[in-house]
Amino acid sequence: MKIRICEKIVDLRTQLESFPWKDRYMSKTIFKSHGFVIGIAALLFLGAGENVQASSVTESLKATIDQLIGVVTDPKYKDDRATRRTKMKGIIYPKFDFYEMGKRSLGRKSWTARTSEEKKAFVDIFGKLLENSYASKLESYSDEKIVYVDEILKGKFAMVKTEVVRKNDTIKIDYKLIRTKKEWLVFDIVIEGVSMIKNYRSQFAKIIHKNSFGGLMDKLNKKVQKLESKIEGEDSDKI
Repeated sequence: MKIRICEKIVDLRTQLESFPWKDRYMSKTIFKSHGFVIGIAALLFLGAGENVQASSVTESLKATIDQLIGVVTDPKYKDDRATRRTKMKGIIYPKFDFYEMGKRSLGRKSWTARTSEEKKAFVDIFGKLLENSYASKLESYSDEKIVYVDEILKGKFAMVKTEVVRKNDTIKIDYKLIRTKKEWLVFDIVIEGVSMIKNYRSQFAKIIHKNSFGGLMDKLNKKVQKLESKIEGEDSDKI
């Protein structure tokens, strides 16, 4: 991406230098200014389809996170956890690809061994687990600054790199997204290098090996019940 930008800037400088009206309308100092050329190049490059598409990924994610923080910080929901969670889930659900997340977290072998009914039941309960897990993390928000650092596009996949800047430290959180027919949806969250999906996949594989898929479903249902009941000290990421 950076190489292509540089090439466009060099090409633009060459074209601008050859224009006959250059000396008439602009001083050489302004015309040859790096800031002037880079500024024009940036404006033109921002109009390119790839970059517009790239920025829309981050903008969409930012809009979702802003909505969630708006609910978390709204005084009227401070002592009304049930309503707050309902509002948050209504924002989270349409922006996450729970089917993709479920398939990846269960692992190819276990996923292909499941019937259509089992897959649906698993995605449903796993989606509830993820909703509660992500919501509980956001509920600890207290005026931290969220910085959108970078965006990487690769075909139908994208990654938006963010940093949560707190008083004493900075937490790196990367959102992995997949492009569907309608929009970009989150399918993994990587916190300080640890993938949420890989973390669950490791736990699920151990549970299935030790017990069974039915045993995993029982644990997931009990876990979601505990999270929704807000049992103190309950770790949202440990099954």
